[in-house]
Amino acid sequence: MGKACYSTLKIVCMVIAMFHCAGQLYAITSNTTATDNEEIQTGDGYVEVQQIIISGNKITKPRVILNELIFKKGDKLLINKLGQITKRCRHNLLNTSLFNFVAIRYTLQSDETIIFHISVDERWYWWVFPIFEVADRNLSSFFNNGDWSRVNYGVYLKRNNFRGRNEKILARIRLGFTTQIMFGYMSPEYKQRGGWGFQFDFRMYDQLPYITEGNKQIFKGLESEKAQMTYMGTVYYSIRSGLYQRHKMELKYNNFNVSDSIIDLNANYLTPDANKLEYLELSYDYEFDRRDSKIYPLIGTRLRLKVTQTGFGLWQDDLNNLKLAGSLDKHVQLHDRWHWASLLYGEYNTSNLLPYVLNAGSGYKTFLNGYELYVIDGTRQATMKNQMVFTLLHPRVQNIGFMPITQFAKVNYAFYLKAFYDFGYVWQENPPISNTFVNDWQYGYGVGLDFVTFYDMVWSFNYSVNKYKQHGFFVHFNLAI
Repeated sequence: MGKACYSTLKIVCMVIAMFHCAGQLYAITSNTTATDNEEIQTGDGYVEVQQIIISGNKITKPRVILNELIFKKGDKLLINKLGQITKRCRHNLLNTSLFNFVAIRYTLQSDETIIFHISVDERWYWWVFPIFEVADRNLSSFFNNGDWSRVNYGVYLKRNNFRGRNEKILARIRLGFTTQIMFGYMSPEYKQRGGWGFQFDFRMYDQLPYITEGNKQIFKGLESEKAQMTYMGTVYYSIRSGLYQRHKMELKYNNFNVSDSIIDLNANYLTPDANKLEYLELSYDYEFDRRDSKIYPLIGTRLRLKVTQTGFGLWQDDLNNLKLAGSLDKHVQLHDRWHWASLLYGEYNTSNLLPYVLNAGSGYKTFLNGYELYVIDGTRQATMKNQMVFTLLHPRVQNIGFMPITQFAKVNYAFYLKAFYDFGYVWQENPPISNTFVNDWQYGYGVGLDFVTFYDMVWSFNYSVNKYKQHGFFVHFNLAI
């Protein structure tokens, strides 16, 4: 028990240290932002914004574009800061995922005013296409087990930039390994107005992982009945308190119905010996994001903090957990082609005995390179991921002459080489003896090649080695650091 308490203390200390560092970084970044704004508004050699001319927005409302600019009509800008200002505004507009390309030019007038010309190349916003995907945690896990029954197919409908206001509607019908019916709506935040949204999600599973043994999920399939059915409903409200700061409150209803056959195999799959779990989840999410790109950042900082209360005693008295989670990633340019990135993540749950279906440690939403084929279940964790990136090919644009749809007529692409080193610790009280990765430090390292192209697509091809000298080639899609 002493060893477990000591391990728990290490995790708690790492999480607290992370939040402390995050708070210091936020204070530094906030002060820097305030200084920049003050410098823009006052001083010698400045010009006043006379006009902002927008072109190329056939669908997008002008206010959506103006919402991402760090200046407005009538502001006074330092002349020697105009290059930085236009670069930052271009990054902000590209990070909306509404445009393939953005160009910002300006014209200095003789009366000490300035006119900005913003040209955008809008994306294709209607997406109706068939679904064919693997249901495993990642592509490498699917290739390793070779089980083609874990394939989903169906139809996916998505409308980005609905009504030209950066709203989003989506619906999905999925069959195969997972049967799913989902629909939702999301409205963005504006400078003087909050955003909101909702989502309903129904899923049925013929087979599912019911326990973790040997650091791997064990699956069970049922032929005469469904292994699990879930109902989830979410509503949220978000506020954009600053250009780079967002606050989000979310209320979520969850309902799990599981076959008795699964409960017979793992009595703690839900709450003890229960085949139904129904609860509410309330969360607050804070994000500060000032990276140059949300898809493949090379410069900038992002801080995320989240507090989630699971269970309020309305239906399940056995489920009561407060979760604290936070991440901090920093991207620095070392030279023209060289960049360094680090990501620190910490998670703490007040409950030591979460249901198996909720007890997700490393290998789910977060993972360590070299451990793609494994999961490490636990209620507390701290991980750090580091990588050195070399720009093999700077972003380029290729025109496709035969493409009749203009939104796909130009393709941007870039290639990056990287070397990475990850380490982390996941804690769990009284884990199964066969799960040897938990309650111990783990690390992995390797090299990779990232291919970044249009419509926010990133393909990563990694060769990784873990602590136990297990190695392999792994493929990831839209992998964050």
